[in-house]
Amino acid sequence: MTDLHFEQLDQEGYTIIPDFLNQQTSRSIRRHIDTLVPPDDTPPENRKRWHTVLRHPIPGAIMAELIDHPPIRILTTQLLQSRELRLLEQVLIRSDPKPPPHGPSGWHVDWTFLPRNYEAVPHQTYFHMVHALNTVPPGGAAFMIVPGSHHLTYAASAKIDTAEDLAQLKRDPVGVADIDTSKGIEICPNEGDLLIFNPMALHSASGNATDQPRYVYFTSYFDTSATELWNALRETKYRDGFPDELREQLPEELRPLLQW
Repeated sequence: MTDLHFEQLDQEGYTIIPDFLNQQTSRSIRRHIDTLVPPDDTPPENRKRWHTVLRHPIPGAIMAELIDHPPIRILTTQLLQSRELRLLEQVLIRSDPKPPPHGPSGWHVDWTFLPRNYEAVPHQTYFHMVHALNTVPPGGAAFMIVPGSHHLTYAASAKIDTAEDLAQLKRDPVGVADIDTSKGIEICPNEGDLLIFNPMALHSASGNATDQPRYVYFTSYFDTSATELWNALRETKYRDGFPDELREQLPEELRPLLQW
């Protein structure tokens, strides 16, 4: 990750690292998704769902192989200035062709941190890591983001005094932080590219107007010093979703990543 990537992530709330995954790996993950949830041959207009999201427990040795990929841990350590990482999530997504409407499906932020969280070192936040498993054309269920919008949510969170106000920022970031959604753009990566984005940047999924599915692998990590995040995640029982199979398939030295 170059200085330009760090600068773009800081200023725009996202950056793209090209060719982060090799094509063999991206194809293996696509096949795994299709094995777990076979594609629907029904015409798009007759389907009941067009968006498949798989969260843990996800079977398959490939999930441990993805954790045992040093570049992603090295990168996250740099971003968070971390001393000790924990795995927050692994998510597999397939967005199938769908009838109109397309465009953004719902602008939102994924977390609302306070200044004490993102100014701390190590940073007591996280970054989303989105691996493009195929090339995404415009209109192909591209990830959408309002560049720089994290500055507005940061400014809003800096004025917050109560938990209820913080929850309201999470519920209505557009209104509370006064974000112009017309400035939203599509991110159209190539197969193997890695999109990194700030969870406090306003973003959205979008409908797939093409005739080909879009595949992505989401993951993120956090530092053990992020106690507020850690406690909130425990309350959601997210940890219960990591299967024993995943732990057993990891090398001994990586198993602490799942201990939270």
